[in-house]
Amino acid sequence: MAVVIGLTGGIASGKSVVAKLLRERGAAVVDADLVARQIVEPGQPALAELRARFGDAILAADGTLDRKALGAIVFGDPAARGALDAITHPRIAARSAEEIAQWGTRGARVVFYEAALLVEIGSYKALDGLIVVTAPPEVQLARVIARDQLGEAAAKARIAAQLPLADKVKVATWVIDNGGDLASTRARLDVVIREIEVRHAPISSPGPRASTGPVAPTRERVLVTGFPAFTAKRMIAKILTADRDAHVRVLTRAKFAAEAAELLRAAQGGDRAEVVVGDVCDMDLGLSSSEYQALSADLTTIHHLAGIYYQGVDAATARRVNVTGTRGVLELARECGRLRRLVHWSTVQVSGKRRGVILEDELGDDHGFHNIYEETKHDAERLAREAMRHLPVTIVRPGVIVGDSKTGEIDKFDGPYYLMVLIATNALSVHLPLPGRGTAPMHVCPVDYVVDAAWALSIDPRAAGRTFHVCDPNPLPARRVYELVAERSNTASPRGFIPGKLVQRVLGTPGLARLARGPRAFLESFDLQVFYNSRGTQELLAGTGITCPPFDTYVAELVKYVREVHASKKPVAPEDDVFDPFD
Repeated sequence: MAVVIGLTGGIASGKSVVAKLLRERGAAVVDADLVARQIVEPGQPALAELRARFGDAILAADGTLDRKALGAIVFGDPAARGALDAITHPRIAARSAEEIAQWGTRGARVVFYEAALLVEIGSYKALDGLIVVTAPPEVQLARVIARDQLGEAAAKARIAAQLPLADKVKVATWVIDNGGDLASTRARLDVVIREIEVRHAPISSPGPRASTGPVAPTRERVLVTGFPAFTAKRMIAKILTADRDAHVRVLTRAKFAAEAAELLRAAQGGDRAEVVVGDVCDMDLGLSSSEYQALSADLTTIHHLAGIYYQGVDAATARRVNVTGTRGVLELARECGRLRRLVHWSTVQVSGKRRGVILEDELGDDHGFHNIYEETKHDAERLAREAMRHLPVTIVRPGVIVGDSKTGEIDKFDGPYYLMVLIATNALSVHLPLPGRGTAPMHVCPVDYVVDAAWALSIDPRAAGRTFHVCDPNPLPARRVYELVAERSNTASPRGFIPGKLVQRVLGTPGLARLARGPRAFLESFDLQVFYNSRGTQELLAGTGITCPPFDTYVAELVKYVREVHASKKPVAPEDDVFDPFD
């Protein structure tokens, strides 16, 4: 269990400055203020309770919490403040405890908990020590006036509303005066750190967030599952291109072994790549004892992309591949003494029928699913999340993956993607209406962005133990996506719309029900108001140059590629991972 040191102070005393300096030293820091913002994002229960208690006046025009408006209501009103605290404090404490525990499982021996009210609510008593950051009253006043654009009287009232710094100092283990320049603050912090390390343990965490950015691994030994899915093919090519020292093993069934070998030759893998014939669903991945032991002896990274999602797949098969297959890969990972990272490829669709904002670290069980694919991928991700307690797991959740943003290329069209393009381009010579009203965001993303992002996350030490939404941070409404596809293909836009309830009835009719298991979620999603927050992804990709291109910048390439394939009448044959309802 990690030692937990509290970090607090008064308004404008500079505890955030000290927290930043600690992070620069490689320390694990949990920020209660950041957690407090996360629990009141749109779609979160806390925001709904605050709205019910204080009314719509606390909401901004975009539906987010207007913190200043809420502050104006509760400031000077003890009853209102008490109601606010009752709604938010238990949730902040619970999520903060989860983050602290996660740091401990990643190997951090000391975790700093940055929070403003540690002394006021008495929670400092349960910690292993307390740092209080102070500043002279005149410095505090000047900082509050400048930071919050307040008059002197208002600033003094804001300071007076808090527990005096002198009372916090009385219970402090260490005090850092932040009233001077940064150099003096850093010098005092160095003294405190030395005392903590003598008394407890080194503060530099081996955990994922101690680094400031991606660091390319050396002598990587990588296993990739999921071949022959297109995303797996692209991931294999990416690894061989991006890391010339990496050795890649492609796990595939015997029927795809020759195709996998050809891919490795085309990618110029040479002696850096090999095909391993097996199956994630079988005991020991279908490998001999010697093969299994060889893998576990030197693997450093696993990209687990294997999954099944073609329309009409039966529940038993979906569960065997998606859940049992994931369990088998996790068992291998536990045997790998040199394992640096296991990347579990999930999907945003694990959120099922939830609405509102979905955070990256959320995986609830209190919602339904549109189909067996969503349900089994949810169950598989739960296994991966449980494994985070003792394995360096990163979970990536892509949106609906479409073709390459530069070429439009995708070697097989899954049902939802193909259906989207066929409807929007009128490729069947039928002017089809748009399912649903089309006001919900459509979470599509090009395969090149997904692969590049997953690669960057796989080599970033900060990404271990975390979940990431890899999708367009600014998704367009479904109707606009269809209009753009129609415009680029010089066809009429889809005529009208079919109400979402009617779509569900039609897809549920005998004869269509089995065929529609896959695309049903996609079609129903046109009425599903859900937004996948990708804050963590954007944070870790900042500075890498990897960004999701806007849909309107690459839609022409998607249309061109799909129309050429459809016009040439090339077969889009169903495999274990893809099924084309129009073939």
